[in-house]
Amino acid sequence: MNKLKNSCFLLASTLTLAVGCDEPRAGEFDDFDDFGVGTAFRCEGSDCPPPVLGNTSLIGDHPMSNLKEALNVDAANYSAEIRITGGTGLHDAIPRAITEIDVKEDGQLKLKLGTFGWIDGEWVEGAVFNLLVTPHDPSEPAFTGRLKIQDAECEPGQYRPEMTMCRYTFVTDVEPYDDELYPETTKGSGWYHTCPDNDEGGTLGAAYRFSSVLNHEVSLGYTAVGGPTIDLAPGTFINGCINGAVSKGQYRLNVFYEPGMYRGLQASQRTAMLRMWMAWHDNKPQTEPGNLISPHDPIGGLFTWTADPAWQIEGAYTATGASCRGGALATGVHREYLNPVTNLSGWSALPHCNTATKVAEFGVLGVKVHN
Repeated sequence: MNKLKNSCFLLASTLTLAVGCDEPRAGEFDDFDDFGVGTAFRCEGSDCPPPVLGNTSLIGDHPMSNLKEALNVDAANYSAEIRITGGTGLHDAIPRAITEIDVKEDGQLKLKLGTFGWIDGEWVEGAVFNLLVTPHDPSEPAFTGRLKIQDAECEPGQYRPEMTMCRYTFVTDVEPYDDELYPETTKGSGWYHTCPDNDEGGTLGAAYRFSSVLNHEVSLGYTAVGGPTIDLAPGTFINGCINGAVSKGQYRLNVFYEPGMYRGLQASQRTAMLRMWMAWHDNKPQTEPGNLISPHDPIGGLFTWTADPAWQIEGAYTATGASCRGGALATGVHREYLNPVTNLSGWSALPHCNTATKVAEFGVLGVKVHN
């Protein structure tokens, strides 16, 4: 596993063209309707703002975060409904029809190959899903594509070695609009990576760059008014890129969005985890590529930040974003702004929190930043 200097010193990184760990440069996203409802805004080209969660997996140019465990059932995504219609897995090196899909609590993918039974762990490598993509824009026709598991790697958890954490490299035969950010794989002609080419400032090794993590029984939501959310959704799983805000907590901290499971976050922390990674404030992400952060869980105590004095408290986070600010009273601390009081709208109005006790008082997650 690609270790960081300390397992709680984590990157809030981003796309090469973006300003945060899982989001694009600042922009307006009012053209997106409630996640998966009605007709969503569609725009192609370098001048078009991507969705607020930029570090997501794509099929073509459609975000593909949410998938269903049940075959032939649509999963709502930003600009399209995506349905797994079937596929094949390998048994004795022979392709066999996939009859059932399951994602275990720890994010491991399981595939049933009819009478041949279930395969999971690294045995799912080489499996291919057939997809039907139905764009929300009625002027665009539905199209089919394939999603292949090029690699599957399972390792002991970083925080809990007794847990098995799996990551998957998904590729598709649907060519993306931006084949530099989502390049053709070197392991097969005509197959393109679904996660963006991003090495998190050099800390993410080549074997990890295009990896995905599966988040069990939850979905990624977004509304223009409320921003991104993590919602409980039985039968749905999130296919989250390992260098995106959605999946960082699971893979780096070995924590899960479901409150009732082993190392599960409390319900109030579910969306707060996502907002914490994104440094969500003033209704938009505010992170900067390459800034190391150290998270703190004052409720469940599943992970805690460093005591190194070089790390300063950035603030506390709730489901609505930053709820207090650390650092000096005159300036505060924030991941994107050297002087957030004068440059970041509303930052100076947040209550000041400069101790772990204060962080716990104002939010459900805390963050320190290495300045």
